[in-house]
Amino acid sequence: MSSLVQRLQRVPTAAIDAGLALALAVAITIAIDVSPEPGARREAAAYLLGWTIAALVLVRRRWPLAVLLPSAVILQLYYQLDYPGIYPAVPLSVALATAWAAGHRRWSLLVAGLFVAAGIGVGYQILAPHQPALQVLGDVTRDIVLFAAVLLLGEAVRTRRALQREEERSERLLLNVLPAPIATRLKQHEDVIADGFPEVTVLFADLVDFTRRSQRSSPQQIVQVLDELFSTFDQLTRRHGLEKIKTIGDAYMVAGGLPEPRPDHAQAVADLALTMQVEVARRIDTGGQPLQARIGIDTGPVVAGVIGADKFSYDLWGDTVNTASRMETTGVPGCIQVTERTYRRLRDGYRFERRGVVAVKGKGEMVTWFLIGRAR
Repeated sequence: MSSLVQRLQRVPTAAIDAGLALALAVAITIAIDVSPEPGARREAAAYLLGWTIAALVLVRRRWPLAVLLPSAVILQLYYQLDYPGIYPAVPLSVALATAWAAGHRRWSLLVAGLFVAAGIGVGYQILAPHQPALQVLGDVTRDIVLFAAVLLLGEAVRTRRALQREEERSERLLLNVLPAPIATRLKQHEDVIADGFPEVTVLFADLVDFTRRSQRSSPQQIVQVLDELFSTFDQLTRRHGLEKIKTIGDAYMVAGGLPEPRPDHAQAVADLALTMQVEVARRIDTGGQPLQARIGIDTGPVVAGVIGADKFSYDLWGDTVNTASRMETTGVPGCIQVTERTYRRLRDGYRFERRGVVAVKGKGEMVTWFLIGRAR
């Protein structure tokens, strides 16, 4: 049963509506042709009105109320002309359920009520007093039950759509916080999400002297500058297939090679750093001065995982993370400083300038390099 439901969910809605409209048209034709009423007229107008109601199914999802009202009017006209055979709930049920699901509850109740009480329920039967009272009551009860079931179906669809929208919203929020593979594991109720990666490339970018320069600016100006720049960084990160880890004040952290390993993680991070450098150089701070950034990169093993219960985050730990951060803090404004091991990974395809020996806190003296650009 579940596989059948899944197959039906993959069928385009246009195809479903087209099949439903065709089925209604066939049912209406049969109903008119085999009407039990002796001497009933089978005029072309009867088919035309019935088929029009069926055809309205094709646009019911796009204009639910605009389909419901003409369907009700046309069906009422059909019965006023005393044409045979169409049971009222059949052509109306789909339109009623769709309109209710779309939120047009009052109109749906009004149309259903009119058909039950005045159209072809009590009102129609009162105009035919030769009908036995029990039959009149039975017809009214039948219509009420069927229309109630149709509206309940519409409510079920409306509730399901609302839940789907909420799930999609939650999914978008989750994917803004976590990488997609990690979000999937979290939804599968994995207790501890922690992975070791033998080699990734980590980048830190920090705006030089931004905090001091912004002291005389309003909070709105500061946030606007950072939001515009970091939103651009987000786009560049996605374009290069990398993972944004977090922002810390005016610092931006990215990793390549996780949570899905990739062999060219160092190249991808280097390309991102070069584009970030260009992007920063063409912007100004809140005081109208050109922005500058220090960028640091290192390559090596890390541990990655999800921490926190309420405000969880995907973070990295290890010497590679610390060293990449030190490459940024000991770097030169406007430059991209990388470690020896990142340099060895990239030297065949990129241009570098040797900076030399740099004293790095917690690491001692290290030979570092400035990434200049791609090799020509």
